Amino acid sequence: MEWRDIAQTVGKIAPIAGGALGGHAGSAVGRIIAGVLGVEERPEAVEAAIQADPQAVERLQRLEQEHEREMLKLSLESETARLSEINQTMRAEVGSESTFRAGWRPFNGWMLALSLASVNFGLIGVIIMDPTQLSVVVDVLIWSVAAQAAVQGVNIKQRSNDKARQLGQTPSSFMDALSAFRKR
Repeated sequence: MEWRDIAQTVGKIAPIAGGALGGHAGSAVGRIIAGVLGVEERPEAVEAAIQADPQAVERLQRLEQEHEREMLKLSLESETARLSEINQTMRAEVGSESTFRAGWRPFNGWMLALSLASVNFGLIGVIIMDPTQLSVVVDVLIWSVAAQAAVQGVNIKQRSNDKARQLGQTPSSFMDALSAFRKR
């Protein structure tokens, strides 16, 4: 059993302490709680004490009241460490410039350009060979080009967002711009 396993039980009595138990500071807060309850520094012992001793609830509530600032600090440090790890992972992923990871969006762009060139040459060929079939060909091609262009639009936007995040900026969307315009 780990400290985070009893975070919910403790959180019902002392919410800040319970929240801190669930994070990186769990063992430090767990030791403090075990000391206040007079039990071994193990999650099982703390949980058993809470269930067996009616005064344990009062002790935990008093502990939280007396040490609220320290527990909030531990909880915030725990959350900061967690978010730092997530950010570090995201930066490593964004910073990876392998061909497989970074090359698929430009590949889609080149494929769209080649497709559009092929479409134009195909249309010229249809006009020369049998102009009566132009409407049928255009009907088929319009959906193909529209689908490729939609995928490319999403790719361009996402690549721009990735680059903005690399620079530490918050990417904005069309809806963000529209919302800002409406607030004016």
